[in-house]
Amino acid sequence: MCWGANEAGQLGDGTTIERRRPVAITGIDGTPDEIDGGADHTCARVGERLWCWGDNTDGELGDGTMITRTRPYEVAP
Repeated sequence: MCWGANEAGQLGDGTTIERRRPVAITGIDGTPDEIDGGADHTCARVGERLWCWGDNTDGELGDGTMITRTRPYEVAP
């Protein structure tokens, strides 16, 4: 679940709408073992798999692109 500012899609709900109440994040396979958030992006680790979403203008999602993602995207190892 995520909530708060969402200008860059960092909540992972597929929108850029600010959320004042928790919204479910879909698209992650399994329950995260760890979650880490930056100013405009979020990442979650599920076992050995890593999912990230949000602002990516400086490559902060680690997927080799500069594509901002509003839903979780699995980062290849």
